[in-house]
Amino acid sequence: MNHPHRLVGLDAARARFGARADRIAAFFSESDELADAAVLALQALPSDEGRALVSGALEHGTASLITARAPRAVLDLFRQLEHVPFWVDRDRCSRGGRVFFRCGPFGGIALGFGSLARAYCSSGGNKPLAMTRALIDHAPKRVANTGEFVRAVSSTDGLRVGGPGYKQAVYVRLMHARVRLALQKDEAWRADDWGVPINQADMAVTALLFSHGFATFVRKIGVPVSEREEDDLVHLWRYAGYLMGVREELLCATLAESQLLAEIIDVIDAGPDEDSRSLLAPLLAREPFEAAVPSRRVAHAVHRMYVAACREMLGTDFADRVGLPRGFGDVYFRHLVRPTISALGQAHQLTPGAEGRSQRVGERYWSAVGGRQAPAHRR
Repeated sequence: MNHPHRLVGLDAARARFGARADRIAAFFSESDELADAAVLALQALPSDEGRALVSGALEHGTASLITARAPRAVLDLFRQLEHVPFWVDRDRCSRGGRVFFRCGPFGGIALGFGSLARAYCSSGGNKPLAMTRALIDHAPKRVANTGEFVRAVSSTDGLRVGGPGYKQAVYVRLMHARVRLALQKDEAWRADDWGVPINQADMAVTALLFSHGFATFVRKIGVPVSEREEDDLVHLWRYAGYLMGVREELLCATLAESQLLAEIIDVIDAGPDEDSRSLLAPLLAREPFEAAVPSRRVAHAVHRMYVAACREMLGTDFADRVGLPRGFGDVYFRHLVRPTISALGQAHQLTPGAEGRSQRVGERYWSAVGGRQAPAHRR
């Protein structure tokens, strides 16, 4: 088949990974058929009726759709959503969520300046955001909403049918389908170059960046996370990815599978471009730091630390390609900030009840953050 032109490293990936490279490449041209069909059916209804069907299904399940004689495509989607795969382990999901909360504010740094920043570094995957200008024009709100979504997924029983993470995953899936369908009709969308908007591969990368990627990024800023904890994060986002419409073939069952999939996609897909720089600019702007910190000098120092942390998490190659400045902040971060965070984290883990305290602090932090933002489904 003809693959999107963004897959500049496909020959190199074939040499390293064999037929798996072509199998992964095919997913850049595949959408989420169930969600697309459901959205088309909902769009054919009066808007109030469509919203009522979705709200009713989230609160009362597919029985409400049957009673309301909902379109078959909507019923099919919610039947798939309510089906819990046999491999879902609720205890592992809970442990994965606790890892996220234990990282507290450092997890927020890893999520925003690591996971999201890395997502913007895909010259094809970033096009839906760049074309809709959703991040460029409303960066703080978009970043905060993503944090709220991850918090809901990580909450206790968040992914149970009807739970907060389940609901937000469904809203995100429907939003992705609406954007996908709109972009496919847009003459500016270059399918030959970028593939299908919000395709299966790009959605799988999102699950990777919130699990394997998140654990990697918090380690890079000094927070200790064990392989077992990372494996539980992978499991949590395996199920979250299922709810978001990622094909089960792309849902990684183990940490090793996550590492392999991330490596294959890194080799295949093109890296940062001008849109990457445009998307990262509002995320790393200095003005919000100056507004939050009374002292201009302190604000600049904090800003340099965040830029240095972002450079560390993205890696030198990507950081240079998106134009992140080098400076003394890099030295201070590597030789002072990160070792200090690491030492404090290791010492804290040795004290009785440390994990429980860290989780409670993290939950209060994310609850406070969530109280200042709109629900993710309003994105």
